[in-house]
Amino acid sequence: MATDRPAESERAQQTGTRSATVTRAAWISILCLTGAFHLFRGAPLDALIFFGGALVLTADALGWLGFVPLNRERRIRRVLIAVLMAVALLVLALAPLYGGVETVALVAIGIALMPVVWSQPGNPAPRARPDAVRRSAVAWSVVAVAGLAWEVGAYFMARPSPAAEYAFPPLSDLVDPFIASPIGRAVLIALWLLGGYALIRRGRST
Repeated sequence: MATDRPAESERAQQTGTRSATVTRAAWISILCLTGAFHLFRGAPLDALIFFGGALVLTADALGWLGFVPLNRERRIRRVLIAVLMAVALLVLALAPLYGGVETVALVAIGIALMPVVWSQPGNPAPRARPDAVRRSAVAWSVVAVAGLAWEVGAYFMARPSPAAEYAFPPLSDLVDPFIASPIGRAVLIALWLLGGYALIRRGRST
């Protein structure tokens, strides 16, 4: 029995490695396809963002990317996160909608959070229960596929004429009236930041 444990452990490790490889390849492919679609619709900046994400994942898969783990006292870390969230909320709520300041702020938030959410060598993410991972994957997949179907369908249905574009608006046009005011934008950004923080804490605790 004892001699079988190393073999079982090695098989489990190989299975985990193959699963991680497939997952990385799937995400890289999705980001590349999304970037290609944005090029097709004439949005090179959006395409650059998705191609950049694919490039980062590829570099990480090849072992070219690494971050220094953030080992800080928990209370200090929470204070820093709260301050950063407050600053991000203020800047994004007051910045002109779809302007350069907003774009720079969003990119800066993403870059600043990468060392926090990226898995570290020698410090793997805690393992969640398989059933919990499966339910989460199904739920997020449904949301992603529904949003993708809406956006792609609206794009092609709206191409024939301005009237068709008005009849089949993308999601961004539907939320524009709500986020046109700083108050509405602040509410949406607060929900976005709190949701992201909840996901990070959930990932750290599972």
